[in-house]
Amino acid sequence: MNPRATLFLLLITLLAVGGLFYLRNAVAPTREAAENKRYAVVFDAESVNEIDITRTEGKISLRKEAGQWRLVAPVEDRASPEAVDRLLMAARFMEVRDRQPGRDPEKIQEATLVPPRLRIELRGEENETIEIGAGTALPQEVFARVDGQHGVLRVADTIVELANAAPETFRDPRLTEFTSDDIEKFTVRRADGEMTVRRERGRWVIDKPVRAPADTQAVREFLDPLLGLRIVSFGAATEASAATLPAQEAAISLTPRGGGDDLALRVMGAEAPSAEKLAAIFKPRGGDIVVDGMASSLFNLSPEQLRERSLGYVDADTVDRIRLESDGKTVTLQREGDDWVGDTDGTKRSAAEIEKLIADFNEAKVIGFRTTETAEMTGLSAPRQKILFYAWLTENTAEDAAGGHVIAGANFGYAAADGNVYARSATGDETVTIPAALSDAVRGAVFSPSGVSSPR
Repeated sequence: MNPRATLFLLLITLLAVGGLFYLRNAVAPTREAAENKRYAVVFDAESVNEIDITRTEGKISLRKEAGQWRLVAPVEDRASPEAVDRLLMAARFMEVRDRQPGRDPEKIQEATLVPPRLRIELRGEENETIEIGAGTALPQEVFARVDGQHGVLRVADTIVELANAAPETFRDPRLTEFTSDDIEKFTVRRADGEMTVRRERGRWVIDKPVRAPADTQAVREFLDPLLGLRIVSFGAATEASAATLPAQEAAISLTPRGGGDDLALRVMGAEAPSAEKLAAIFKPRGGDIVVDGMASSLFNLSPEQLRERSLGYVDADTVDRIRLESDGKTVTLQREGDDWVGDTDGTKRSAAEIEKLIADFNEAKVIGFRTTETAEMTGLSAPRQKILFYAWLTENTAEDAAGGHVIAGANFGYAAADGNVYARSATGDETVTIPAALSDAVRGAVFSPSGVSSPR
């Protein structure tokens, strides 16, 4: 490269570096100066870990522990992160409307800054103390001073209402911080009985009053709103005897995953079923509380609401054979390329037909659980239809022997009075009713009218 060109490029580089250095040392302080002029204090809200608010009604103290805010005075409780954020943002962006540097606060009697009506102390990487006095002659404006600064300020009064809020405003209104994923077991107790649901090998099961699989989504839809229940007010319920559970009360005990004390919530019912508030007792949040009316779900919960309503689930890729019975005809379908062929009729069913049959089975939902009808009454003593999905092993494994293994399936009996069909899962012994559509799908697969004979 030409030596002159090299020198020219070097000069340009030095000028660029020098320009950046100037901007960093000149523009940044200018921006900071503008911020300092516009706002009463400039600090990093994320670095604050202690807040003390001294006011005429008493002191509010908040501490950040392991990244979570807690209220430590006048009561100890989990703090509302939203309330703390609003307070910190109001302090950080407290707009200065007028500065009176050098003026002695003691000589401005109307300011009421000695002593102040409100003192807010923020501690962390930087410590800031803001003192608030009386309102000025202008609307939505108060006198203020900042520790370490000389003079008196006139600032927007946004922070006054936030800092003077009732202590319970700083308490987290959510009943718990948990979700259904954090719960290992729960028991609901009412005067009419008890229901226990727990995890077993990663799945929810009902232990009482019946032993049955639970539907994960149904459990989640019950637990999540309850765990996040809104506390309307604190200290307003009436303690009831722990020895009795009157008919108008319901209780739930929740066991967290990974250990820890059980969480016990008791809810007192209301005369009106649509009550918007309910009295409750929850010791982790101080005992007596009033909660949102959604807590009434404890009074309405039934085992049927949480029960698994599928007959089973089949992954099409794991199925090697499908055995079907309907109206006296039996056929076993086996894969042949992309299609399926019946062993007794030699008729091909397309991959699309079998995918539809599997989808119909997977999507069929139990309409009702029939505990009183006998097998003879339902036609399940000699099922009129059957469907069984098999995985086929060609050799023995450590877990299973060679041959067919049922993945899922169902037997079908008579039509019920409501138009649905009595059925029983191949992996269970309980009688249920399901929509007639699945029974029709099995019949259609057995007598496949669109099938063509396989050339064998």
